[in-house]
Amino acid sequence: TTFSTRNVNRSTNIRLATKKINGTVIMPGETFSYNQVVGKRTVEAGYKDAKIYADGGVVDGLAGGICQISSTLYNAVLLANLEVTERKNHTYTTSYVPAGKDATVVYGVKDFKFKNSRSYPIKIEASVSNGIAEFKIHGISEEKEYEIKILPVTTASIPYTTSYVEDATLAPGQQVVSQSGHAGYKVTTYKEVRYNGELVSKEVISNDTYSPMQTIIKIGPGIPVQ
Repeated sequence: TTFSTRNVNRSTNIRLATKKINGTVIMPGETFSYNQVVGKRTVEAGYKDAKIYADGGVVDGLAGGICQISSTLYNAVLLANLEVTERKNHTYTTSYVPAGKDATVVYGVKDFKFKNSRSYPIKIEASVSNGIAEFKIHGISEEKEYEIKILPVTTASIPYTTSYVEDATLAPGQQVVSQSGHAGYKVTTYKEVRYNGELVSKEVISNDTYSPMQTIIKIGPGIPVQ
């Protein structure tokens, strides 16, 4: 996945989380926990404030950006045909992966977990460079290796609303968009498994609902708030 290197705080958080995961070895039958491996996100650990989803919108929060790393890893895990045991979607859609392919994490509340369901150990190689977060999962080939496709399908669109808030610091009649809204969606994601081009299975791996984000417009005094 890609990110803007101009956002220094968010880039710092992404690098810290990636560094914690890089080199992790998972034995057959063992479960990987994102929160356990990455650890608690604290100021002491070097994490910075960056934009997160909270309180119905986008706000500053400690360790903003690390959900991009859990989402990037989630996609690598799916393509490696590993067993996902815990995963939750974001409240709103993200910019770095399509709806239905994200995995949000909140320390002590929401985790991303998967099991090494293969016959041999696997190793995660993770790197961040020039605005690209890349994850590779290495292991020994088994007798059958399958081709995996992850196919999100949007089943419904949820329209967003607009609210107006009076702001005494603005000039009378002045209007400023403080938050841009976007639609919400319902998404069903399928996992398609093929062997030598032949379809082996197709299953639903998630049904996700993403809330619409409201547009908020601040208006100067003197105009009735709608």
